[in-house]
Amino acid sequence: MKYIEKYKSMKLNSETEIFEYLINSLKDTIRTYDFFVAWEKVLENVSQIEVSLNILNSLIGKDDIQTKLKDLIKKYPEIVPVIPLLIAVRGMSIKVANIDGDIEYSFSKKKIYTDEQIEKIVFFADKSGLLKVIADKSIKNLVDYAIGVEVGLDTNARKNRSGTAMENLIEVYVKAICDKYKYKYLTQATANKISQEFRKVVSTDKADRHFDFAIDTEKKLYLIEVNYYGGGGSKLKSVAGEFSSLFSLVKNDNTSFIWITDGKGWTTAKRPLLETFHSTDFVMNIDMIKQGLLDEIVKNGL
Repeated sequence: MKYIEKYKSMKLNSETEIFEYLINSLKDTIRTYDFFVAWEKVLENVSQIEVSLNILNSLIGKDDIQTKLKDLIKKYPEIVPVIPLLIAVRGMSIKVANIDGDIEYSFSKKKIYTDEQIEKIVFFADKSGLLKVIADKSIKNLVDYAIGVEVGLDTNARKNRSGTAMENLIEVYVKAICDKYKYKYLTQATANKISQEFRKVVSTDKADRHFDFAIDTEKKLYLIEVNYYGGGGSKLKSVAGEFSSLFSLVKNDNTSFIWITDGKGWTTAKRPLLETFHSTDFVMNIDMIKQGLLDEIVKNGL
């Protein structure tokens, strides 16, 4: 690691003390209120199929529901692509295991479906249990039900939102520093983008490598990677190793690499984090940025 004068004002006088500060100041969460459900996205997705859902509402509580669904598909073929969502599946193709081989069901949009295609679609809707819960009124309104399904599917995107939340949070500090010193910065910066915008060459380990941030002070280029790990796991060891290797690859007299990471997950992987902490110049968390470390590094060309 590279010693920074700011550590003195934080009363950190050794690498051991600095690393312990890093571990002890990891954040429990970076979740904001909009982390849990992307309501705008959920409601927009449902609004796009609301007409079809209301057509399907006519099946609620009906007898001989299979025949009635066949009639609806013939009259309103636009309802077919909605069926996968009602069983919480994205996409228009579903495969089902069968003793004689997998069976593939297609729900792609068509102007007209053949009788054979309709039979197959209705068979799936019946066997999947969807028609039963519609017929026995377990579902009262398919529009409301679809909102619930979309909320459930949206939770799968929370992991991505954690990454985005960390990037958004760090960008606040990056932008403030760049505005303060009249520096330029890029987000999702590839080597090509850096070359075009800053006229500087960056060595990368793969063609599609992008850095979360790149700050150009004219005298020096700072490449920054950020991430957050709320939970532990074996992945953290490889993550730490990756950034140690990346530091060795991009570091030179005119380029510096900074790794900003946070999350209690690192308390389960202290050793690999410590190894990277020792083998690279700068590893810090959100609290350390608040203390002014990133500002000092960039300002002084460290």
